[in-house]
Amino acid sequence: MALGTARALEYLHEQCQPPVVHRNLKSANVLLDDDLSVRVSDCGLAPLIASGSVTQLSGNLQSAYGYGAPEFESGTYTYQSD
Repeated sequence: MALGTARALEYLHEQCQPPVVHRNLKSANVLLDDDLSVRVSDCGLAPLIASGSVTQLSGNLQSAYGYGAPEFESGTYTYQSD
């Protein structure tokens, strides 16, 4: 499941045009389909990033307690924050 989740994030960051930063990844947002393949859900908070033009995002985000990256506290986060 961890590998499937990592591949899903890689797809969002590297393959989507424009790239997507999920910003709220937690176990409740990792689903399994009938073939036990990982599906990442709840991308409603995910901003679309202009292709390659922004490496850091800023803004106020309330993530689920215990799941947010430390960068969320300062309001600055990157693809690595996912």
